[in-house]
Amino acid sequence: MSRSDSSTRPERSREPPVTKSGSATESETSGDANAVDDRRVLVVTGLSHKNERHYGPLADVAGETTMVCLDPTGDLESARTVRVPEIGPRIVRVFLLFFLALYEGYRNDYDGVASISLVPYGCYALALKAIYGYPAHLGIIGIDLDHHAEQWYGAVPQWLFRRFDAVSVPGSSHAERLVRFGVPPDRIERLTNAIDVDTYRPPERAVESDYEFVWVGRFSAEKDPLRFVDAVAELEAADREFRAVMVGDGPLRSVVVEELDARGLSDRVDCPGWVDEPLEYYRRSAAFVLTSERDALPLVMLEAMATGLPAIVPPVGSIPDVVTDGENGIVVADREPATVAAAMERCLDEPAFRRSLGAAATAVRDDVSLERASEDWRRILATLER
Repeated sequence: MSRSDSSTRPERSREPPVTKSGSATESETSGDANAVDDRRVLVVTGLSHKNERHYGPLADVAGETTMVCLDPTGDLESARTVRVPEIGPRIVRVFLLFFLALYEGYRNDYDGVASISLVPYGCYALALKAIYGYPAHLGIIGIDLDHHAEQWYGAVPQWLFRRFDAVSVPGSSHAERLVRFGVPPDRIERLTNAIDVDTYRPPERAVESDYEFVWVGRFSAEKDPLRFVDAVAELEAADREFRAVMVGDGPLRSVVVEELDARGLSDRVDCPGWVDEPLEYYRRSAAFVLTSERDALPLVMLEAMATGLPAIVPPVGSIPDVVTDGENGIVVADREPATVAAAMERCLDEPAFRRSLGAAATAVRDDVSLERASEDWRRILATLER
């Protein structure tokens, strides 16, 4: 693996890689030259509670993973964590994160640097590549392609995408767009948007639903929670009997609550706010509804499907890779409230159809496990070696 020569950077002795059990990996002892188990990876991240899902599978296959983190939570058993001191406002700590990563890259020797989200973490990874020669990885999230790449300055992020040695995407739609931006196809790898399938699974015994519909997500413009309010208003106007719940928090939550009150829907739709674990609400609901204007491959959708809920979704991002209309969910033609409401009405009118969709939806568990994500990371690390 090529990297810049640096006579000023101290050499680091290579000890047996750390695993969750603290022992050397099998490939270290067997001398398997084709494995990635001896690779040292530096991760630059601002994530906290998402570290286990995003980087746990990486730490499980790499020889040693060091995470330079912005937030003070989310340690992984199989990774070394270096945290930014909790001083000053967040913007100051974001800048400190880069200098801490720069120092970590100087004092130790790595085989690659991993990041998720172009701004700022991917940019930091490219800086480490330029300074130390570490091959750089970027994990694409929705805003990278749906926002940054489409703005007036879009040529800049598109150029940056081409500088990475490996770019991971959640599905085919994002891969196709990267190719159009000039990223070589052999640098693009799929990275499973993984969930804990041992947690998100159908209940052992059928339970009666408290809610006909559940909406889960951040109350923000791109998730468009008001679109869901408009859809349930259509059901109310049609004099349909239903209960719904909107789980989450964000800048638009107060607006949503006010709108529900103004439309006389507050007795129909519950808004419990942020919950650490939405599993209870999936299991208490009959169908999941997504109203996002833009998205990659929503984690909440995968969780709901794995739990046995049919998903009513728009064809945004890489959602069509997972949801097939009429087989394991309903893909609406557009996000108009009447269109979404019509799909919701079908679930009310055809319970057998709804249950068949939900039963088929659980097959997603085979494709979104943490183990599958570990295999994806193996391919990504191999791509970094080219």
